[in-house]
Amino acid sequence: MICSYGVTRQGTYHIEKGLVCQDAHYIEKISEHFAIAAVADGLGSELYSDVASKIAAEEAVLFCKNTLSENSTEEEIYTTLKDAFKAALKKINETAEKEEKPQDQYDTTLVVAVYLNGNVYFGNAGDSGIVVLNNDGTYEAVTEQQRDEGGLVFPLCFGEKYWKFGMKQNVASVFMATDGMFETLFPYLLRTEEVKIYVALAQYMMDELSIGFEERGEEAVQQEMEAFIDSIPGNQVNDDKTVLVMLDTEYKADRQEESYYVVPDWTELKRKHDEAFRRAAYPHLYKDEE
Repeated sequence: MICSYGVTRQGTYHIEKGLVCQDAHYIEKISEHFAIAAVADGLGSELYSDVASKIAAEEAVLFCKNTLSENSTEEEIYTTLKDAFKAALKKINETAEKEEKPQDQYDTTLVVAVYLNGNVYFGNAGDSGIVVLNNDGTYEAVTEQQRDEGGLVFPLCFGEKYWKFGMKQNVASVFMATDGMFETLFPYLLRTEEVKIYVALAQYMMDELSIGFEERGEEAVQQEMEAFIDSIPGNQVNDDKTVLVMLDTEYKADRQEESYYVVPDWTELKRKHDEAFRRAAYPHLYKDEE
């Protein structure tokens, strides 16, 4: 059975600047092994991006719900996902026109996941993302953040050229998040390591062994995850924070070696990072070693 939790919280930066929360999430559980969810992040520079993110998340999920069934083929799911992105963008533009406000003030990202019988089909526009727990016990990002070389986001309104779709089989759990929370799973200190994801944190947020949906129930899990997201200090994530997790309790993940789940030695990683920087920036200081 698919269990889930979803949390959206206003970031400390938005609170300090008097900005509304521009994140949104939406989920529909269709049956025991079929659910559809979306996460959206309105661009902070736009006046009505909070409206856009809510429209995008809800419209995309409902479009998929009204079109797909448990018997839908892979091709039908891909087609529906693409059409759902189009429908979300159309609804946003219609809202701007109705409100007589400029469309370019309604920019948002959008990531959608169709979780069906242990497989996840997804679409992504922008820099939100999806991580999955594979049945072999490994964690993997299945989306890439859509940004240019300067870090500017490619939002939903950029169109099909920038939308990315894919599928992953044999998935025990699906983690969806806006950029601030997505990036917490990929700290810069792990970028040069063999395992680039913060596995211990991923395990806490999306592994049934840690979450305990079956034992504790969804309401208790929801409350714990809300408290956890609320406890994250602003110096770690000051942006709006959204996390949504879907987990099918019938799809059990195997375990990797215990070393895979150990919390990294951040002090040693920081030392290695700083030394690598110094060697790259000041090579003349290390000539004697050569």
